[in-house]
Amino acid sequence: MPEPSPLPPRKGRPKGSASFAWRAFFQQTRTPVFVLGKGRRLRFANAAWEQLAGAKLADVLGMVCSARRHSSPLAAALAPTPEALTGRPDRARRPAPPNRTGPPWWDLFFAPLAGDDGPFGVVGFVTVVGEAVPAAARKIPPGVMAVRDRHAGDFTFALLAGESAAAGRFAAQARLAAQTAVPVWLVGEPGAGKETAARVIHHAGARRERMFVGLDCGGLQPYLIESLLWGHGGLAGSDRVGTVYLKDPAALPRDLQQQLVDLFTDDRPTTPRLICGSTRPAGDGVAAGTLLPEFHTALSVLELRVPPLRDRLADLPRLAAHFLDRHGPGATIEPAAVEVLKAQPWAGNLRELADVLAEAAAAARGPVKRDHLPWAVRVRAGLEKPAPPPSLKLGPTLEAVERRLIQLALRKADNHQTEAAQLLGIFRARLWRRLEALGIPAEKSQVVKSKTEDRQAQGNSGLET
Repeated sequence: MPEPSPLPPRKGRPKGSASFAWRAFFQQTRTPVFVLGKGRRLRFANAAWEQLAGAKLADVLGMVCSARRHSSPLAAALAPTPEALTGRPDRARRPAPPNRTGPPWWDLFFAPLAGDDGPFGVVGFVTVVGEAVPAAARKIPPGVMAVRDRHAGDFTFALLAGESAAAGRFAAQARLAAQTAVPVWLVGEPGAGKETAARVIHHAGARRERMFVGLDCGGLQPYLIESLLWGHGGLAGSDRVGTVYLKDPAALPRDLQQQLVDLFTDDRPTTPRLICGSTRPAGDGVAAGTLLPEFHTALSVLELRVPPLRDRLADLPRLAAHFLDRHGPGATIEPAAVEVLKAQPWAGNLRELADVLAEAAAAARGPVKRDHLPWAVRVRAGLEKPAPPPSLKLGPTLEAVERRLIQLALRKADNHQTEAAQLLGIFRARLWRRLEALGIPAEKSQVVKSKTEDRQAQGNSGLET
């Protein structure tokens, strides 16, 4: 009887096995399965695991699954527990990557593979707990919704509109920007209200239900911005962010700018909208070599110019009333004070106006009049005379310094002139002459007073005797 021919070799069949293909076996299950070899390196994962993790095995094969700080969210989620590394089966619940906060979570069961020299591998099984809920479908407590609505009510188009032509033109452009989702580049002087305009566009747009995040690229270290966006629980992996405002992105290193370009040019539904603010147009930053060209071509589709305060002086009464509302309902401003404000150059724009009115409201505690405005504002308006320039005459300056030193020495010596002269390094006679010349009263020290009082007491007692 002829012997049966050996089975043809199969891919994935264990050594010495004639009929079991373990790779094909695990590929048929819907349970996500992965295998870690020595050194916690990923050696196998089935199709269900690839679908769950959103990654192909060929791209992550050999990845070290560790929970160290430099590990990726996927590697940290698959990291075996210390009990599993010692050879004992164990379970763990981890946030599903790339989110570092749940839901959903992964329930992982680690089954160690024991060998002659201890564990040589781990088989892991993944079960999903909870489902990811879109940001728009999450239930928000009524109290939080009320606070959010009040905050959104502070950023309406009424802040941008006005009687001046510059304000009307900019408000119309901002309304157009709120109806779209394209990146916006706001150009304006310092303090002109670029971030305020960005918040108005966000709260009037389709992503108003999500967060507005503002990042000062020039005021924060680059590693902090990178950590906020891509670090532990970073904003880039969250679906709760609707708009990201970058102040002066040209201040960032070019490698971090490239990461931002990759983030905001992604077409995923959870990608936040980008609004940038700068004192210069994006094209000027590209020409100067401080900004990537992609920021000009892809991330500044709409470029809006925020008008300075000097171009919208007709709106000053309404703007002043808005800033004074922050200090109470009784805080108003008289027309005469408004005329003084219109005469100012306003180099700091709206930010300077808010500071001036805050100081005036604190001084007035009621209707703001001209006299309540800061002294520098009144001087520029011609209501006050400027302070005289400091004297440069040597004689009065030296006398003032000498008077201060002599008074300090007398205080340290308890008005004892001999000791004061020693502290000053001069003779007592010279100190006496300078006291007379400077008009400093020569008071007796406590020691001299006590000795004089003792002598007087002794003399009185002798008279009585």
